[in-house]
Amino acid sequence: MTAVRVLDSEALAEGARAVVEARGRSLAVVRLRGSVFAIDNICPHRGGELGLGDLQGHHLYCPQHAWCFDVRTGEGFFPQGVNVARFDVAERDGGIWVELP
Repeated sequence: MTAVRVLDSEALAEGARAVVEARGRSLAVVRLRGSVFAIDNICPHRGGELGLGDLQGHHLYCPQHAWCFDVRTGEGFFPQGVNVARFDVAERDGGIWVELP
């Protein structure tokens, strides 16, 4: 695993989400209650970009068909049992860093 800087910290406000590309992966990055989370951006249902969907609490909804995932864990809320990858995130040196394989 290698940490990759994906955004400046100031570029992601509280409650905001961003879509970033890093090491050939599309990631949805979210700041929620002072913490930053990163999950795969692509919904396993029909390939919708999760980072463009609605954020309600810790659930990020796919803009295509409302499948939703917990940004803290990557676990599916609707439907349950369908998950997306979650990545460790750190903030340092004014940046947001994501651990990627």
